[in-house]
Amino acid sequence: MLAVAFAGVSSAQAPGLYCIDAKASHIEIRVFRSGFLSAFGDNHVIALNHFSGTAKSIGKTWEVDVVGETASLEVKDPKSAASTRAEVQSTMVGPTQLDVTRYPKIEVRASSLVPGPTSQSWRMIADVTLHGVTRRVEFPLAWSQDGNVLRVQGKKKLLLRDFKIEPISKGFGAVQVRNDFDLIYDIVLRRSS
Repeated sequence: MLAVAFAGVSSAQAPGLYCIDAKASHIEIRVFRSGFLSAFGDNHVIALNHFSGTAKSIGKTWEVDVVGETASLEVKDPKSAASTRAEVQSTMVGPTQLDVTRYPKIEVRASSLVPGPTSQSWRMIADVTLHGVTRRVEFPLAWSQDGNVLRVQGKKKLLLRDFKIEPISKGFGAVQVRNDFDLIYDIVLRRSS
C-alpha cells in the first residue's frame, strides 16, 4: 500500500480521485550480471503484471494507495530460451530469493513529495517494503497531465541486499547477479468522475 501526503505539489492537477489504469501503466525491473565470466550469463527484464491503486487530491495534499503482487513478477528476457526463463522465474519467486509465498506484496508508503528540479517533476520520499524489509527511498518522478489523465514516470536504482536478498552467484562468483537493479515505472492515473 502506498499512502501519501503530497504537500507543495503544483496546482496543475485537478483535485479528486485518480485510479491507476494498470493496463496503460508499466512497471519493469532490470537485473544485471557481473563476474569475470559474465558474458555467459544473462541480464534480466522482469515485469510486474498485477498492481493497483488510487490517488486522491485534496487541496495541496495527496493520499495514494498502491500495492503490487510479488507473484505477478514475470521474467520476460526476450533473447532467452523458454526453459532458461522458466528456471530464472522459479528461482526468483522461490524461497531463496523473493519468497513470494511468505512475502506476497510489494508496498510503498510515501512520507513526502516535493518539487523536483523542473516544473514537471517531483521527488517522492517513500518507505518501500519488499521481502519483509522496509527502506526509505527517494524516487524521481516526471509528471504530465492531459485533462483527467495524470502520468508519472521515472527510474530508480535499488540494491538487493538493502532488502536482505542475496544476489545469486554461480561458479564461485564467475557469473553472478549484481547487487543493484533498476526499477522503471510509467504510471497512468485517470480521474474518476
